[in-house]
Amino acid sequence: MIDILYIFAKIKKYIMIDISNYFCNNPDCKHYGLRNQGNIVKTGTYQVKGVKRQMLQCNVCTERFSETKNTVFFHSHYSPDTIRKIINCTSEGNGVRATARMLELSKDGVNKIVFKAGEHCQAVLSDLLNSLHLEECQLDELWTFVQKKKLFQKKTL
Repeated sequence: MIDILYIFAKIKKYIMIDISNYFCNNPDCKHYGLRNQGNIVKTGTYQVKGVKRQMLQCNVCTERFSETKNTVFFHSHYSPDTIRKIINCTSEGNGVRATARMLELSKDGVNKIVFKAGEHCQAVLSDLLNSLHLEECQLDELWTFVQKKKLFQKKTL
């Protein structure tokens, strides 16, 4: 009985994901990029290095994709925990080589993860900024920076 509960707990850990946060990855689909549309369903699992991953499918265009698609974890040879450590170290101001030494990884691997995370952040932020509908915008900080820079240039001339 204990073995069955243990197996159920492991299956539940990997298979019970919240699919409301996922969206269709097919640019030709009418639900592309839209969350909570009810079009994403689970279609099975696959295993990578002993870790089960969920496969998802869009009911509208029948496109199948992994739960890690469009994330920094997609096609990575490092565990999610290692990737989090890499991002934390570099966000604290450590360089790529220092992070590689601290985590005992190759500098090329760390560089790829940092580059991939940067691209992912850029895509997410550009999407978020494009979807903002602002009526008013305050540019005080930007203006102060530009004004100070102009004053500094005049003093040096």
